[in-house]
Amino acid sequence: MNIKGLILGGSLLLSQGVAGIASAAPVPDPQQWLDRMAASAKELTYQGEFIYQQGSSLETLSVIHHVDEKGKEKERILYLDGAPREMIRTDRELTFSNYSQGVTRFEHGPLIPMVDKFSQQSLGKNYELKVAGLDRVAGREAVLMMVIPKDRFRYGYQIWIDRSFALLLKSMMIDDNGRIMERMQFTNLKVGEPLTGKMLAELDKKHPEADRVVTMNKAPDKKMTAPENWETGWVPEGFILKDRQIRPSPVSQQKVAALIYSDGIASFSIFVEKDETRILSQASENIGALAAVSKIYRDGESYYHVTVVGEVPLSTAERVAVSVRPVKSGT
Repeated sequence: MNIKGLILGGSLLLSQGVAGIASAAPVPDPQQWLDRMAASAKELTYQGEFIYQQGSSLETLSVIHHVDEKGKEKERILYLDGAPREMIRTDRELTFSNYSQGVTRFEHGPLIPMVDKFSQQSLGKNYELKVAGLDRVAGREAVLMMVIPKDRFRYGYQIWIDRSFALLLKSMMIDDNGRIMERMQFTNLKVGEPLTGKMLAELDKKHPEADRVVTMNKAPDKKMTAPENWETGWVPEGFILKDRQIRPSPVSQQKVAALIYSDGIASFSIFVEKDETRILSQASENIGALAAVSKIYRDGESYYHVTVVGEVPLSTAERVAVSVRPVKSGT
């Protein structure tokens, strides 16, 4: 059975189970729900706990989100499992604190997984969007949305949106075999209640290790040039080249060419740098929803390390990787 059949089959069983609720009142069209979800995630004050699963990894986290009287957005996520870690975001500036390894600061949108993915534009022609019915998550009534890919080159999604406040309550990323690649689910959530003084203080916390903060979102060096430009011979329909950069490699003294593709929801990046091992090889790995493919490309006497990383099926990343090639002069 293909992914469309798996997703629709599951939604049919669910909608039958909540038919009495679903028939109580009509719900807005699917795109309106996505637009409301994107706005609510930025504009409402809420607090709660949720679980996040990626592959075999499962974590429990707490979140506080607040918008002050000036409209400034503040958000804190605390990891409740494993080593103490937290993320504090003020508008788009995020500070990640790992108490054993220091502090990193970079730019980031909403921290709840999946929210940013659906907050920028309509889904386009590569996905089908449907309202499947009503369900309950963390004791709250939720609208179940199905985001169904029209081919096997990208994942499908199920999204549960709070019916009252349009906040994301639960999400699942699903492959074409029906396996859950990524899942987020609130276990409790309070919306609109005033935050305590302690909670507000946590949002304004200043880390004493600020002199060790590393800026991650540095702009690419425009003076850098690569010996070759690179292109792909194949990408799935709907994926568009969003950015092309030349950056210093994080692991060597080489320059790295980076190509970033997106279909509006899913995205992947291609990195190419010179390779000194001169050994032809290829490796593929799934890390939860993240596919990573690494191969060596030979062009005459020159060898290059090509890496494709993104939230697409591994087979898609592999097909993209083998199509990467230098742009020949005159073409």
